[in-house]
Amino acid sequence: MNNKRDWIEIRGARQNNLKNISVKFPRNKLSVVTGVSGSGKSTLLFDILCQEGERKFIGATGRVPDHVQRPDYDEIYGLSPIISVSQQQFNKNPRSTVGTYSEIYTYLRLLYTAIGERACPHCAKTIEYSILRSSPVHTIKNGHEVLEVYACPFCRRPVENITMAHFSFNTLAGACSKCFGLGKIVEPNFETILDASLSIKEGGIKVWKKGFVWHFGPLLVRAANYYEIPFREEDLHTPIGELDEIMKTLLFYGTEDERIRALKPDKPAPKDMKEGKYEGAVNSLMRRYFEESQQDESVEREEYMPFLQHAVCPECQGTRLKKASLEVKVNNTPIHQLFSKSIETLNEWIDALKNHLSISNYEAVRPILADLKERVESLCKVGLGYLSLDRTFTTLSGGETQRLRLSALLNSNLTGMVCVLDEPTTGLHPQDTDKLITSLQLLRDLGNTVIVIEHDLELVKHADYVVDIGTEAGSEGGFLVVQGTPDELQNKGNSVTGKCLRQNREAIRQTTRRCQAGLPIKQANSHNLKNVDVHIPLHVMTAIVGVSGSGKSTLIFNELLKKWDRNMEGREKINRIVVVDQSSMGRIERSNAATYTKVFDDIRQAYKETAHKQGIKMTASDFSFNVAGGRCEHCKGTGKIKLQMHFMSPRYLVCPTCEGKRYNEKVLQVKIDGYNIADVLEMTVKQALALFSKMDKIKQKLVYLDKIGLGYIKLGQPANTLSGGEAQRIKLASELATAAGRNTLYILDEPSVGLHERDTDKLIQVLHELVDRGNSVVVIEHHLSLIRQADWIIEMGPGGGEDGGRVIAQGTPQQLKGNPNSVIKPYL
Repeated sequence: MNNKRDWIEIRGARQNNLKNISVKFPRNKLSVVTGVSGSGKSTLLFDILCQEGERKFIGATGRVPDHVQRPDYDEIYGLSPIISVSQQQFNKNPRSTVGTYSEIYTYLRLLYTAIGERACPHCAKTIEYSILRSSPVHTIKNGHEVLEVYACPFCRRPVENITMAHFSFNTLAGACSKCFGLGKIVEPNFETILDASLSIKEGGIKVWKKGFVWHFGPLLVRAANYYEIPFREEDLHTPIGELDEIMKTLLFYGTEDERIRALKPDKPAPKDMKEGKYEGAVNSLMRRYFEESQQDESVEREEYMPFLQHAVCPECQGTRLKKASLEVKVNNTPIHQLFSKSIETLNEWIDALKNHLSISNYEAVRPILADLKERVESLCKVGLGYLSLDRTFTTLSGGETQRLRLSALLNSNLTGMVCVLDEPTTGLHPQDTDKLITSLQLLRDLGNTVIVIEHDLELVKHADYVVDIGTEAGSEGGFLVVQGTPDELQNKGNSVTGKCLRQNREAIRQTTRRCQAGLPIKQANSHNLKNVDVHIPLHVMTAIVGVSGSGKSTLIFNELLKKWDRNMEGREKINRIVVVDQSSMGRIERSNAATYTKVFDDIRQAYKETAHKQGIKMTASDFSFNVAGGRCEHCKGTGKIKLQMHFMSPRYLVCPTCEGKRYNEKVLQVKIDGYNIADVLEMTVKQALALFSKMDKIKQKLVYLDKIGLGYIKLGQPANTLSGGEAQRIKLASELATAAGRNTLYILDEPSVGLHERDTDKLIQVLHELVDRGNSVVVIEHHLSLIRQADWIIEMGPGGGEDGGRVIAQGTPQQLKGNPNSVIKPYL
């Protein structure tokens, strides 16, 4: 290991908060980069190692412009091609699913094409396609379609040839013609579109923006007159609920719709608006939605979605496929049934299939089954066995997305690569963490260098090599604390991670709070829940635990929250509910921690007052980068210019006018203690606390961000670059800074995601502070340190998917440790 070729070495890394450090990683080993949140781990691996690997690789093709910035470092030695697997959502297409990405669905299509059976549509006798294909193929015309057909071996009548394409919902041959292979349709939601108690003039059609009534009102009157429907201009003031049904139909669907044609068959539709042509409020909404959606199918138009709802396609019943494809079966199972089952259940189906196939059929598909089995077992090994093949990418968490890509890496059998992963244990039950570690070791043993950013102490212990960045976060981080074996890390006195390894982290909370019955959930049966009866205790911290897919989120979000308004017993004990989940704070980079918590409003006000003291007349809006006035107009306040790249994702260059500062010169002249507004946006929460320590209104909001372990993030860091865990904690901090009173129910979905052990301890203190204020806290969680410190635990299981959905244990942490039914007890 003394040979330079055995190492990847980064020298003089100075990007962001890194302090000119030199780091090396052994080749063909499993290395873990650890350290407190915000210490510089991601900067080292993603902003330097991965970005430079990509830059050099593309540079070899001669396509990198001179102005694409090189990361700030001196030298990198021993660099190989890099595959980076981050937690960012990389595919938002609703057609992309777990099955399509993993290629499992491709192999199922091959299997069904090879040995599928189908009843003849004419004589109803079962036909094996392996026999059918021995017959010659013919083409026939069916309306506008030209079909390939075989002759049924029994009745000799034509039977459509079903190919692989017929089993794909992404092809014209296979996709349902009603929903185009999506399995769902978008339809109007009349509960949000309409307020029947109001008139049209009073805004009863809520989808019409202000001023639309003045345009559509006269058109509607003209259309009604054309069809001889008694409706005059003064009737625009009549509550919509009191209008005749035919008038409501005209109002919603317009003159071109078949509903009106059915009611007025003798009247052709008016030719133009002068004659009475009118589109209809609902049809206008649907047209505008589809026109914009067709420009980019992966985007749901947020402007219209409040007035629309998804419904199961009435033609394919959500299966996505045409009827002919659904009639083909293997072992009496149509392909869509496998698509909706969990991957673990599919694994069992594959194992049982051999006993149900003839020898010739089994031999014919043995290679297909082998490849299918390999991919299915790979997903199980990375802890994704509970997912179904039809889960779309847009519904996966960052951790699930990353482990799906890890599975694809394992299946690729690539060697000689550098594989960089970002906290792959995110969202994993301790039982599944063991499987993940084995998968990472397998990726290493294939001949790859595996480098992982991780906080999980179990993975740190199993690493071949550890790099600890710290000692603190932000400006106090960026130093190399130690690099070496896990034992060397544990013995390093100034390492925060080493201290956590030395500590006894298994201490269980000895609760003094009484856990009394509070909110009952009765006969819960959503998704995989098996008629669950359970009570959520109040005025304590309750942890909902269980393996992935066991029903934790379903129990809280689908049962407790969705049924809250249905006169739930005990709801009088709660004044309000606050849900803090991992959903994004905003898709646009203009949103950040400062704007979300509203602390930026107070900061802008402080700068306005400072400007007035300096004799400069300015408003608080002048210090906003979102509106014209004080922002740089060249970059519109973003601080950068978008550069489109051929064949590559767009790059962003620093704005040459404001040099990335977002504001014009006049605004930047206003300073508080030597810092202008642009400087403040570049500050971490801790730095801003020091600057505004005497301004109570600003300080109060910043204190909670720091208290909850976010002292390292920059105030101006774009929301779309924050992890789900960071976004969740910003929401929680915003709530803490403004909340007052008692009897609030806080529901948090894995709040410890992305947190170092030390920062998890801070989070636990904050959650207990909420309870001490007289509130109730429910956390859905996998992190053992947080679970051990709960007052009450409800464990779902015993497995995921169809094997879950039951309460297998509940009680205090101490009680669960002695419960034989508990899956988590060995880890407590």
